[in-house]
Amino acid sequence: MMRTRFISAAAVAAAAALAITGCTGSSGDQASDVKPAKSGSVTWWGWTPDTPVAEKYIAEFNKQYPDIKVTYKNFENVDYRNTITPALDSGKGPDVFDLSPAGGSPDLWGPYALDLTSLAKDTLGDGWKDKIGGSYVKQLTSSDGRFVSLPLGGMSAGFLWYNKDILDKAGAKVPTDYNSWVDTCKKVTAIGKTCFTMGAGGTDTFPTEMYHSIANTVDPDFFIKAATGKAKWNDEQGKKVLEIIKKMKNDGIIAPNALDGPQYPLANNEFMKGDAAMVQMGFWYTQYAGAESCKASMEAAGVTNPTCFVQLPAQFPDVAGEGHKSTYFGEADYGLAINSESKNIGAAKTFVSWMTMDKTGQQNVANALDLLPALKGTTPDWSNITLVDEAVQRPAMENLIKESGETTESRQWQTTEKSLDAIVVAIQQVLDPSVNKSIASIADDQQASSEASKVGTK
Repeated sequence: MMRTRFISAAAVAAAAALAITGCTGSSGDQASDVKPAKSGSVTWWGWTPDTPVAEKYIAEFNKQYPDIKVTYKNFENVDYRNTITPALDSGKGPDVFDLSPAGGSPDLWGPYALDLTSLAKDTLGDGWKDKIGGSYVKQLTSSDGRFVSLPLGGMSAGFLWYNKDILDKAGAKVPTDYNSWVDTCKKVTAIGKTCFTMGAGGTDTFPTEMYHSIANTVDPDFFIKAATGKAKWNDEQGKKVLEIIKKMKNDGIIAPNALDGPQYPLANNEFMKGDAAMVQMGFWYTQYAGAESCKASMEAAGVTNPTCFVQLPAQFPDVAGEGHKSTYFGEADYGLAINSESKNIGAAKTFVSWMTMDKTGQQNVANALDLLPALKGTTPDWSNITLVDEAVQRPAMENLIKESGETTESRQWQTTEKSLDAIVVAIQQVLDPSVNKSIASIADDQQASSEASKVGTK
């Protein structure tokens, strides 16, 4: 399951133009007064979760609300962005739709959505903002102050996942700094496995997560400062990040095939097939520690009759050698918005409230090990979760959840599409042996192609 910004700059501009002309007037204000209903029908569109996960959510919802029929339609990322705006603009869109802090943002799709402030306050009480994790409320509030999407859960990134079975076989340790990573890779490749798989080909923004993690070891403040215009990507810190990436390739940490494709499917499949010891993915990979999800993901990667391996999270190594911990970064993954033109406002409010603010609904999110539940105090019920190796994995997962919940650094929310694209191009140029440019020149081009974000700077 991909977890990356999926709206292109061109699509944002086109969709924003449509939003301006959309029919989102006074009906939305009137709809805010509609009370939640116990019967009706709801259509829900999203690029996530996967259909089987959504169906499980809906089945649990129907145990409490059997007279509300929910129909979920899942889209691939590109198909979603190409479909949702015209559908909403025509007045024929879904009752409920996914909306995230980045990509399909509060300012882009928020004009089509109800302001959910009163629903949140009625459900959680006067202190409702304090009961929702992270800065999720702020991230899902439009620039005009409308809270347009109730977060289902959050996402963290900035760490590695490793195959414990491969490292054990190779007699290698989890790397903690640059030199130990080189040593681990030598031992892993000696047994015929890829050490660290990554997909930097194409236009997906996944490579920016490696850049972000490396930057945090160089200077913990640099990435967000550069993203918001308070520093420049071609400052000394930025050039050092690119130098480290070049060194990682030359020293065998980054695999030679990194430019052969994007993170999905290249890196995902190599890791899930058991061909690679390490991969950089976010919290959504936690689900594959589960016995059923692990098997399903390996089969999807092309493994017949798979035997699950033990996968575990690890802190990104201190590759800069400055003693800085590469902290996790994260934000609300996505929330559920209610179409202000919906004919089923009451049923939609009941469904969205239950999914995002009800203890049972959020417990389902926690147990899926796919998102960090938005409702504070909700943790996985481990008695209902079967891991591949509980004794090893559960403590690691619990620590991952704890540290993810403590992060205050944004993932993509404060970085513009232009800046993310420029990072990807810079990484590709560093890794491509046919590109004859200095690191300084690549960093200069990166800065010139970037655009500072004003989000979250006030």
